[in-house]
Amino acid sequence: MSPVNPKKISEKQVKIDGLKINYKIIGDGKTPIVLLHGWGVSGDKYLELARWFYDPEIIKSLKDIKPANKTPQPPLSGELIDLPPDKGGLGVVNSQFTIIIPDLPGFGKSDEPKENWDLDDYVEFVDKFIVKTNRKGGFELVKDLLKKIDSTKAAQIEEKIKPILIGHSFGGRIAIKYAAKYPEKIDKLILTGAAGIKHKLTAKQKALFILVKTGKAIFSLPIINKFQKPVYNIFSKIARSRKKDYYNASPRMKEIMKNILAEDLTDYLDKIKNPTLLVWGRKDKTTPLADGGIMKSRIKNCELRIVNNANHSLPYQKAEEFGEIVGEFIK
Repeated sequence: MSPVNPKKISEKQVKIDGLKINYKIIGDGKTPIVLLHGWGVSGDKYLELARWFYDPEIIKSLKDIKPANKTPQPPLSGELIDLPPDKGGLGVVNSQFTIIIPDLPGFGKSDEPKENWDLDDYVEFVDKFIVKTNRKGGFELVKDLLKKIDSTKAAQIEEKIKPILIGHSFGGRIAIKYAAKYPEKIDKLILTGAAGIKHKLTAKQKALFILVKTGKAIFSLPIINKFQKPVYNIFSKIARSRKKDYYNASPRMKEIMKNILAEDLTDYLDKIKNPTLLVWGRKDKTTPLADGGIMKSRIKNCELRIVNNANHSLPYQKAEEFGEIVGEFIK
């Protein structure tokens, strides 16, 4: 089988407020599905899921192949496979949907923000990104032409091309606030391991936080210095902090991460009116299942699906199962 037609999957760049933004686009349907990734990764993390949306049967067949030397091979390491037009994990992906996967600003191949952004800045970025990528796909051109001919038909076209928004972890934060602020601009909302519920620290967590915060001077002493890493690791485990993400970030992204984590989105959940699907890994320790329960209780027109033996990496860890659940909800 030959590699997929570049018209079906491609990597593109777009400029938004002076930032070069990299994104991948799969399919050429009229309804966009926009996937927002988590912190510390890029849109590449969604490629297996996108392959699953494209065609689940070909993915299963690739995973069933047994190499002659019995050495396990990583599935889905190549490009998408070129398939007949009307096959797809979402029914008719090639004719109905376009999957758009951006590298959010500061991640992957996209530029870092030029200032210390907060969550609202990312929300506004997503809004501009959706408009701009839709325009690139021809949706805005169609609407503009129709407005000159028949304004009613133009409004109907605009209604039909509302995107479906999928957010994981940090991407879920953005999606929550976007849906609360712009409910009229999206069709459906899908959240998986979404962050945004702020929990109060226990006394032990507070003590560890103070120790880590003030520990820089203490750990500079030669004798005590060797204990720095174990203490940070203990703090990370107990407080569920994002130590690795934070210390791997650039100075600007560190400040942005602080701004993002400072905001509690609990009160925004009541403002979400779109049909919403929550998909949670039962073993998620980063954003525990209890957070999904809170979101289920606060978001109207919402359903919660739980995947056993899955953790915070659910959309990457169990792309097939996640894809089937999402496909059922979308269809």
